[in-house]
Amino acid sequence: MRVPGVPYVQGRNAYTDADGTKYGVAIHNTANDATAEGEASYATRRTDGISAHFYCDADSLIQSLDTTSRAGHAGSSEGNQNAVAVEITGTNAKTRQWWLDNVDWPELGRVLAIVCKHYGIAVRRASVAEMRSNPKVRAFYGHNDMRLAWGGTTHTDPGPNYPWDKLFASVNAALAGEDTNVIEDSGHGLVVMGRMEALVKGYDTVKFGPTLGEANWTVRAIRALATAVAGVDEATAARLRAEFDQLDAAVAAAGEVDEAAVAAQLLAVLTPQAIAAAIPPELAKDVADELAARLSA
Repeated sequence: MRVPGVPYVQGRNAYTDADGTKYGVAIHNTANDATAEGEASYATRRTDGISAHFYCDADSLIQSLDTTSRAGHAGSSEGNQNAVAVEITGTNAKTRQWWLDNVDWPELGRVLAIVCKHYGIAVRRASVAEMRSNPKVRAFYGHNDMRLAWGGTTHTDPGPNYPWDKLFASVNAALAGEDTNVIEDSGHGLVVMGRMEALVKGYDTVKFGPTLGEANWTVRAIRALATAVAGVDEATAARLRAEFDQLDAAVAAAGEVDEAAVAAQLLAVLTPQAIAAAIPPELAKDVADELAARLSA
């Protein structure tokens, strides 16, 4: 995910994430006084394997990696694989007041509110014991917490005076709508987005939102449609049949399904507007051209 409204500077050291999702938010400090822009620029040429998803300073926030990528930030596979990494300008020696005065809290809160809603992450700090027992705990933690839980590093940031309470207040304020830049969403919108992403990208399950982990029943419901239109091109038909056979197998493995209920749910979610928004521009143009040709024939 690239967060709306956030400058994006593609960094190096973006690794493949095993399951394409995230479970926690890892807070780091940069151990220097560099700007977010400076850190993001440095991230484009780093050769040490280190990376982060976001860089934040006193008045700006830059995204460096898509959150679907795995960043190299934790020193452990558990942290790298499961967390969205946030680097905030500062050092372990900074006072609480310095942190309060030198972080773009409204923007950091807005962005992390979107991340939390996207991945179902709770706005709280996980204990080290929780992290050890469940590396996929849906919560926040620091670099030092990761060190104590999973090892692999000697780093102890963000430091003893980092104001976790201010961070959580900023995220919760954004989630509550006090920051009007947060995407308005009653929950239904995230349901639609999660299911449509699974449909468009061919995922077997929904990867984010309130229906995280739900089997992708949508693909079964549109199988008949795909079969009907595939007759125009035998090669296309064969490819679609193979793809939908794989999806059918995933659906069958999930057990019995109330297909009438699924169909009703599908019709409620897949509005013409939602379908149009999900179709890649190139495919949309091909479909429009084909329909125009048939209507004029």
